[in-house]
Amino acid sequence: MRTPKHIVCFALPAWEAAYSRSTVELMKSLAADNVVLYVDYAYTISDLFKGIFSMKDFDWKRLVGLKPRLRRVSGHGKTGMYVLSLPPVFPAFFLRSYPLFKIANRFNATLTGFFINRAIKTLGMKSITGFNAFQPFLGLYWKINNLESLVYYIYDDFTNVPWFKGFVELEEAKFVERVDMIIVSSDELKKRKAHFNKPIEVVHNGVHFNDFHKGIYFPRLNRKFVKTIGYTGTIDNRLDIDLLENVIKELPYYRFLFVGKVFETKIYDRLIKYINVTFEGAVAPADVPLKQAQMDIGIIPYVCDDLTAAIYPLKVNEYLAMLMPVVMTPFASLGEIDEVVYTARTAKSFKYCIETALQETNAAVKQRRYMVARKADWNVRAAELMDFMYAPDLQDRLFTVTQ
Repeated sequence: MRTPKHIVCFALPAWEAAYSRSTVELMKSLAADNVVLYVDYAYTISDLFKGIFSMKDFDWKRLVGLKPRLRRVSGHGKTGMYVLSLPPVFPAFFLRSYPLFKIANRFNATLTGFFINRAIKTLGMKSITGFNAFQPFLGLYWKINNLESLVYYIYDDFTNVPWFKGFVELEEAKFVERVDMIIVSSDELKKRKAHFNKPIEVVHNGVHFNDFHKGIYFPRLNRKFVKTIGYTGTIDNRLDIDLLENVIKELPYYRFLFVGKVFETKIYDRLIKYINVTFEGAVAPADVPLKQAQMDIGIIPYVCDDLTAAIYPLKVNEYLAMLMPVVMTPFASLGEIDEVVYTARTAKSFKYCIETALQETNAAVKQRRYMVARKADWNVRAAELMDFMYAPDLQDRLFTVTQ
């Protein structure tokens, strides 16, 4: 049996959210056989006030120490997951001056670093592998005790995320100089980050396969009377609203169900007027299989641009684990998944793919979906991650890349 590793995850994604996050799921899987300290999202002073006045949903009492900052959430004995809530930090992203931005991040890193190192000491963590999940702006300035190696996890592209534009790219370039390797969530991201000249590997997003696969046995409402075309996830500017509206108009006898938080109200306003469209709000990750069980087809109608080209959506493996046909636009190359989904660039071809998928009778097609989704289980992805992080030749590779 392998000796448990000590891993500290410096996370941008919040520990608690109304949707699944790859960082959280990977760390949960790793915590089964290791000690993992998950450093939660660094909420700002502004977030704190929003939490106090119920304008933002998170446990703000942990930020100010009214509840324990450090808590164990899984495991027993010498392995398990611990979550650390940090004190509120100064909001740096509204600053327009790069020197001031750096000063704010240095201050925030000094403040939060004290609590991180105290948690490390409390847990007796040694020879730590740091896993920085999209936090270069604080990661550049943290001084962490007992850190043996540092991995940078990239699941998006800063240059295409509006609220990250500006100084973050500069901080990221400096931060990467300190890391031992980079993990990315898509093949496209690997291409884009090759210029960093660091060992880089791909760990695709996954799925809790058993949780979703059992959804095929859930009862379906009105299954005999109406076919449901479904989408789960945030309703935002990634969706191709023109394509969607045209498809919905052309398929009036099919129900279109959207489950997720609406960030772009114009999408809701344009689609809700159709009688065959239903919007439901965000649900807890544990309830997503129940919602997807009401669908006959899962869709991912993203626009095709630089932002979506780097995405590997979690929902695709969720759909496949439930053996559903998947119809999506060709916004990104998803490797093996490309062979088991329908892709369509235009509204006309998207409509055709939906109609074709609804007529499927070949059991072998479902079996192929099953096999692809099974290999995407989060435990499999976490094992891949461990192999990369603790590869015996990592230091040799780092030396070779930097020559």
